[in-house]
Amino acid sequence: MLDAVKDIGEMSISTGRKSLLDVLIEDPNQNGSYKNVIAINFTVDGDDVKYKDVTIEETDSQKISRYLYSSAGGNGPGYMPVAKITEPDKTFNGKILSWFKILSKKGLNIDEDERRFLENLNSAIQENKDEILEKIIKFRGEFPKKDGLLLMLKFVEGSTYKYIGDIPLFRKLLVDTDNEKYNKLSANDKVCSICGEKKDLVFGKVDTYAFYTIDKTGYIVGGFDEKKSWRNFPVCPDCRLKLEEGKKYIENNLTFKFYGLKYQLIPKFLIGERFVKEEILDIFKETTRLVSLKESTKKRVITDEDDIMYFLKDADDSISLNYLFIEKQNSAERILLLIEDVFPSHIREIFKAKDTVDGIFNENFTFRNIRNFLSKSDMKKRDSDLDGYFLDLTDRIFRGRKIDINLILKFIMKRVRDEFIQNKYYQSAIKDGMMAIKFLQNLGLVEMEVKAMEERPLSDFFKKYEENFETPIKRGLVLLGALTELLLRKQCKDRGAKPFMKNLKSLKMDEKDIRGLLPKVQNKLEEYDSFDKGKRLLAKEVSNYLLLAGDDWHMPVDEINFYFACGLNLADEIASIIYSKEEEQ
Repeated sequence: MLDAVKDIGEMSISTGRKSLLDVLIEDPNQNGSYKNVIAINFTVDGDDVKYKDVTIEETDSQKISRYLYSSAGGNGPGYMPVAKITEPDKTFNGKILSWFKILSKKGLNIDEDERRFLENLNSAIQENKDEILEKIIKFRGEFPKKDGLLLMLKFVEGSTYKYIGDIPLFRKLLVDTDNEKYNKLSANDKVCSICGEKKDLVFGKVDTYAFYTIDKTGYIVGGFDEKKSWRNFPVCPDCRLKLEEGKKYIENNLTFKFYGLKYQLIPKFLIGERFVKEEILDIFKETTRLVSLKESTKKRVITDEDDIMYFLKDADDSISLNYLFIEKQNSAERILLLIEDVFPSHIREIFKAKDTVDGIFNENFTFRNIRNFLSKSDMKKRDSDLDGYFLDLTDRIFRGRKIDINLILKFIMKRVRDEFIQNKYYQSAIKDGMMAIKFLQNLGLVEMEVKAMEERPLSDFFKKYEENFETPIKRGLVLLGALTELLLRKQCKDRGAKPFMKNLKSLKMDEKDIRGLLPKVQNKLEEYDSFDKGKRLLAKEVSNYLLLAGDDWHMPVDEINFYFACGLNLADEIASIIYSKEEEQ
């Protein structure tokens, strides 16, 4: 995955015509809140540096690389003497004046001329600090508090104005300062684990993603000698910056929503960018193309919020896709799920399975139908507590790994029972379950028992659902569920209630309960004078299939009640068939 992140970083740098240094630079006005810059101006003549004045100007997006702004540094001085103003005195003293403490560092990579320049610049600021601060406070007071201001240094050489990013010394110091935190755990003349090349320097604690650490048991090689921990994950300075740029690009452009969860889509170009079709490559190169795809209303399967999978399914297998589900907790990051190496050909299979489900149920199937019963174990809970199960199922779908159907049925029936007991619209929950099982069966992820079945009056109805109902017991349960639903409707029409529902035991019936249910339904229909020819035909088919099923069904309670519930949901379809047959007769 990290190789793929690095490749994305390289592509972003190349497309944006950036240098590696630009990776460290940020746009101070990215959110539009810092529209003005307070500049402390100095005249420069060789080594001679003199304070000139303090001016204000508008932020210019074309000058971002010249501002050399980076938010790194926390409460102390940043990488550069550039900062967003919080309180004028604190920012000036803590971010600008304090930055020059860099001159006291041992091993600072500057020559004598560069040191003299920085010392003279520091002296010029110190000698005029009261006047500078007074003018900063004055400018700050001219703008509302909600308007942010950037504070920076600026230089005049002859008639040319220069920002600190125009001076090579500051650009070099930015890189050196940023590398400083990694130099503590490093090695010379070693092979980088990302590019595979031998480099003069490799770092041992590159924390582009905050889930990598060496302060926990099991993370340190070499007998828990921290100095040897670079062996775990050696990364050269160039690859580190490419990883940073790749991560930033992915977070800004390739992060999508997934039913309450966020995932990052990380493409991997298997045989190099130049062999990937241009229209596919453009998706990842052009931010505007990504935005238009996010806003499109094309048919979806991954999510009904943000989805570019519909487009990527038509790519060839010169790319693979990684899905990173990651959760940020303060400064730490935790991987919820990483799905690696999903090929477009498999995505096409997923869409093919979806299209079959859409055709059978005349409805648009998405992962929402699955999420509906893999969200909360109790609908009264505020937060989702079944994310782990949902992500595991997602992982199996994208990797093509087998799924335990009994576990899925357990969650489906939990939601169906909750709706059924509360007399809500449980048909929707049943339909979600039917569509999900059919989808998984189309992908070959669940095992479905199939037996040769003789032609019967309702055989054509069952053929529509293919392998889902291809055993006598499943067909018997479905038809019994439909017959029971017709009885419940009759009761509701005549009495305004459904007292027979108590016989269904909250959809927790076992084999014995089912065998005793058919005569109860028949008798009750007789009482309501509603056991007409259509229902008699239906009861006859139920009896036939239950007898063919024999004894000892070896079927879990959840599975028994799932197929019975399917019948409750399919009652209209079955009724239309049996009454049309009655009319023909």
